[in-house]
Amino acid sequence: MTTHWALPENLLPSSVEIMRRPGSFGNEGLVLWLGRRRADATTVEVTHIVEVHGPGLKTSPLHLSLSHAALNALDELAESLGVYLVGQIHSHPRTFTDLSDLDKISGIRVQDFVSVVCPHYAQQRRTAWAECGIHLFDAGCYRRLGAGDVRQRVTTTKHTAPVVQLEVDDD
Repeated sequence: MTTHWALPENLLPSSVEIMRRPGSFGNEGLVLWLGRRRADATTVEVTHIVEVHGPGLKTSPLHLSLSHAALNALDELAESLGVYLVGQIHSHPRTFTDLSDLDKISGIRVQDFVSVVCPHYAQQRRTAWAECGIHLFDAGCYRRLGAGDVRQRVTTTKHTAPVVQLEVDDD
C-alpha cells in the first residue's frame, strides 16, 4: 500500500517561520508534525504543527536533539489530541537537503514517517517544497522522494493546521 500525504497550506510557511530563530544564530531548527491516517487508510493528514522549546531541545550548528522528557511530553500531547507523530522538518546549512548519516541513524525510524530538510537554516522566507528534501522511512531505511513521487503522493489542502506550543524539559 502506497502512503499519500495531505499537507495543510500553512505547514511549510509556519514551519519555516518557527525554524528561522535558531537558524539566525547558525543552528538547526526543528518542527514536529502530528496527524492521523484518514479512513481510506492510504492518506496521512498533518493536523497540528508543534513548536518545541525549552531545555529539552538542544540545537547547534549541524546538530539537534530532544531529551527523553521532551519525547514523553510530545507523546502526552499527541495522545490528548487523538493523533500521533507523523513527521518533522529540520533545517540544514546552505543548500544541503539530504539527511545526514546521523539523521538516518538517530532519526525516527517508523514506517511512513516523513522527514523533511529545509535549506539555508530556514532563513529564506519563501521556501518552497521543491527546495526541500523530502525523505520517507520505508522498508527499514530512509529514501529521498524524487519530484515525480512528490507530485503523485503529496497534496496541499486548503486547510490550516494550528501551531501548538510544547515546552519541554531536559532529562
